[in-house]
Amino acid sequence: MDSKKDNISSLGLGIRVKTLVYLRWIAVLGQTITCLIVHYFLNFELPWTEVSLTILALAISNFALYPGYSINNRLNETSTTFVIAADIIQLALMIFFTGGLSNPFVVLFLTHIAITVTSLPIRSTSILIILTILLITILGFFNYPLVNERLDLTIPLIFIIGMWISLFVTILFLTFYAGGLTDDSRKTSAALKIAEDLLVNEKNLSSLDGLAAAAAHHLGTPLGTISLIANELKNENDIPDSAKKDLIILSDEVEKCKAILGSLGEKPSSDDDLVTKIELQALLEELCELIKAKGIDFVINFQNNDPNLKKFLLLRRSELLLGLSNIVENAADFTSSVVELNVNYNNENIELKIQDNGKGFSNSVLNRLGDPYVSSRSNTQKEDKGSGLGLGFFISKTLLERLGIRISAYNKSLPETGAIVSVIIPTDKRL
Repeated sequence: MDSKKDNISSLGLGIRVKTLVYLRWIAVLGQTITCLIVHYFLNFELPWTEVSLTILALAISNFALYPGYSINNRLNETSTTFVIAADIIQLALMIFFTGGLSNPFVVLFLTHIAITVTSLPIRSTSILIILTILLITILGFFNYPLVNERLDLTIPLIFIIGMWISLFVTILFLTFYAGGLTDDSRKTSAALKIAEDLLVNEKNLSSLDGLAAAAAHHLGTPLGTISLIANELKNENDIPDSAKKDLIILSDEVEKCKAILGSLGEKPSSDDDLVTKIELQALLEELCELIKAKGIDFVINFQNNDPNLKKFLLLRRSELLLGLSNIVENAADFTSSVVELNVNYNNENIELKIQDNGKGFSNSVLNRLGDPYVSSRSNTQKEDKGSGLGLGFFISKTLLERLGIRISAYNKSLPETGAIVSVIIPTDKRL
């Protein structure tokens, strides 16, 4: 459970030093050019000493990143938070010296918020948002006014209030909207990574027969040499009888080893249906062995007890086995007594309904089922029965849809209670 949470919390967090350095150099260049244009072309009076020192501080802090970090490394959460906080304060000083909230470039605060909500977790994001709102509030009351001898730049108070409100609302909207999308993306990416890891583990297990064949091949030569030498020594006349008996035992043991390695090296053909395919009934019985060990009863029903349906061959795919096993085990976790697997044939599709007689899905969970980290377990169930992150259904849906299998979930009709997961397997693709 902890490793899964670590995947979620670290996935996509922090910013590469290279990216951050380039963005800050753009800010230095942009602020310098803007001040020059405002002063020399628009005839605004600027406090050049304060403005120059503020821009210089940003440039110096940017240089300081080079020796401290490798340019291609990704900053951790704490370092990223401090750097963005420094940038927010630097921008606030620039706005302070150039008119406060009457400066149209005050909207640049939103850039830092956008970077924050897409790169940092909620704790650091909240700190930086509070800092930003605090600074724009101060800027509304305290600032160096813009001076232009040709223009009357008296700013009405209502304008300042309106600008503050618009910034505040935009920051909140950006936080919830962009932050929500980013959080969903992180969770989905983390869940997909876990699903990929499960597939890799399953495929590694299925490749053990190839490793066994390779071991048999490499060990066969030295064992053959030992056997040859032992047989030759047995025929020597000057070898004592006791030594000959030992050599006979040695030869017998070598032959046993060769026989064992020979059986390991008998790698089945990839075209062998017994290896690459599995009958539907055998597959379901194999899946139910997982819940039988938990003391949960199961029932497998085939439409009209059709023998052809029972013997329908499916490719033994890792995605199929993992996807269905997650659903069956999830039903076993929530059922009160028994799990039913009902198989029907309809319109050239096989429909497998996996149902339990528990409480069923709540409406809130049912509407979001299929998203990662949605769970209908209570806190007690989460502690007793695993992580409770709701990954099971998401992983199953992702894996099975890769094979062209459709999956849906709903509750039984009242007065019955329990959940039903419908798995539609196309018979033409054979997976």
